[in-house]
Amino acid sequence: MSVPSESIIAVVEDDEDIRGNVCRYLQRSGFKAWGAESAEDFYVRLLKDRADLVVVDIGLPGEDGLSLVGRLAGQGVPTILMTARADLDSRIAGLDAGALQYFVKPVDMQELTAGIRSQLRRQTPRTEPQGALAPWRLDQAAARLIAPNQRSLDLTSRELELLACLMATQGALVSKQALMHAVGADEAEDGFHRIESQLTRLRRKTLETTGTALPVRAVFGKGLVFVA
Repeated sequence: MSVPSESIIAVVEDDEDIRGNVCRYLQRSGFKAWGAESAEDFYVRLLKDRADLVVVDIGLPGEDGLSLVGRLAGQGVPTILMTARADLDSRIAGLDAGALQYFVKPVDMQELTAGIRSQLRRQTPRTEPQGALAPWRLDQAAARLIAPNQRSLDLTSRELELLACLMATQGALVSKQALMHAVGADEAEDGFHRIESQLTRLRRKTLETTGTALPVRAVFGKGLVFVA
């Protein structure tokens, strides 16, 4: 099975020189590639650019690479770790988090590229849906969220306020301050913690009721994004 020529690789690495070198080598090897210096920057960039496979460094600022790998594995996005941590415990933790391969720096670029091609060949080819899915909809009058599969769940007044704020921005980042203002939370760190706790409950409720994950992504230290 050949690797699609349009495959796009994201490189999440906080060292600018390493990130640039890897992206340039991948581009010379026939891939499209883009880089991000942190998990948070990656999430924001992912709102507009696709990634078919993600190369991740463990030691990232903010959210670490293992957490990012775990999130991506849960979404079915293949990942490869590229890190200076050569000890066995780190290797095991990386593979347990969901990474498909583990490379120790300094990485041989030919070996890394071969690993990327190998993993992409193993992925199930993406097929285009026969028809576009309906978007998520918020019926504010009925205090109800309707998923793309047309299943719905009833919302509390606080859940409704939170989703109305997030969905009104059409995929843009909503800052922590804007969220706290929208739901009447205290302008303090514990105010946003309460929003995060509420969101955790809402995620669980949405998945249990509609069978679909709520597409809200946290951008570390900045706010939330409704991505669908």
